[in-house]
Amino acid sequence: MTEFDLTTRVFHSICLFIILALGYNIPFNYIVGLKRIALLSAASFAMFTLIYYLSRFRKNRSASLILFCASGNALFISNFFLNSGINGPTDLFFVVTMSVMIAVIPVRHYWYLIISNIAIVLWLHYIQYTNPHWVPYTYRSELSRFTDITSAYVVVVAVALFNYYFIRRNYEAERKSAEHKTAMMKLLNEEKNKLFSIISHDLRAPLTNVQNYLELLTEVDLSAKEQHDIQKKLLYSTRSTLDMMNNVLSWSKSQMEGLKFKLSDIAVHELLLPQLLLFTHIAENKKIKIEVSIDHELQVLANGDMLQLMVRNLINNAIKFTAPGGHITVSAKQDDQYALIKIKDSGNGKPAKLSNQIFYLNGESTRGTADEKGVGLGLVLCREFAEVQNGEVWFECDSVSGVTFFIELPVSQLNLAVI
Repeated sequence: MTEFDLTTRVFHSICLFIILALGYNIPFNYIVGLKRIALLSAASFAMFTLIYYLSRFRKNRSASLILFCASGNALFISNFFLNSGINGPTDLFFVVTMSVMIAVIPVRHYWYLIISNIAIVLWLHYIQYTNPHWVPYTYRSELSRFTDITSAYVVVVAVALFNYYFIRRNYEAERKSAEHKTAMMKLLNEEKNKLFSIISHDLRAPLTNVQNYLELLTEVDLSAKEQHDIQKKLLYSTRSTLDMMNNVLSWSKSQMEGLKFKLSDIAVHELLLPQLLLFTHIAENKKIKIEVSIDHELQVLANGDMLQLMVRNLINNAIKFTAPGGHITVSAKQDDQYALIKIKDSGNGKPAKLSNQIFYLNGESTRGTADEKGVGLGLVLCREFAEVQNGEVWFECDSVSGVTFFIELPVSQLNLAVI
């Protein structure tokens, strides 16, 4: 983010250009014989340097603008009397002064500046017309006059072009930035609307199931076995709903606040083992066997919470889309400078048809083999979390049945030292 707004940056650039122009005018006017004008240019050079310093380094823009307007008018009023009045280049300077002031002064002061600029020029012309002896002709020859006016014209055009170019360039930059932010906001809004639509549809079903189970337990006299079966279903519904809400909250936080995390050396086996034991019990409800093969020495440079969520979502998906009696394999090993974590499932007996859209919110959520539901956020979070940890996530579909998901993350420097 820039330290100053566009108008202030324009003001600073114009001040620098004026300082350079005055620095040029000091020796030029002295050479053509206008020594008093050279002295006035030197005083103005010091004044505009002070104005730039106050605004750029002391952040006192209001005082700088007041000094800028007052000094500009005072400079060119003096220049009018010292440099041949209407026969010199001062009128050109008043024109460029007005254009510069319009570029840097707040809009509410425009008419005041325009009217005062015109009034000053008309007043000076009137004085010279009624009292011509007040405005002496100071040029030693026509050549010096033509040289002075031509030089002034070049300076005025250069200031005007610089003013226009700088404003136009910054306007285009601001416009592109605004368009980019608008596009990002539109995309985020579309994702938010889709997410709310999915949540309103998919969250209602498990909560309704919980309500129905509780009503059944309180209103119907059930056997111990029936109560146990309902309690298992109730536990599964609440667990799946909680996983869904955790994903929603993680995604919402990442979108609103940005991802704030710290990478550290993580022992993969130690981190994932508790999660795998939990999922082993969950998988048993569908008679699914989970096999684990993780290198005990493997360490990755990652964020523990993010990695846990990624693996949890992928194993949850594997259980969801594996038919009863199937199996899931979770493995992790070092592959050169990266760690490769694989979650492979046996599927539902049919070839899986997946596309990379599953890693984005525009993909559709799919029911599992036991009619499990989700909002489709798990894989979105896996992609986002993998990218911010300098890793990658992808999948391969088996030609017969099942899918293998891969998580690739940089290994710890401790592992690299062993190679």
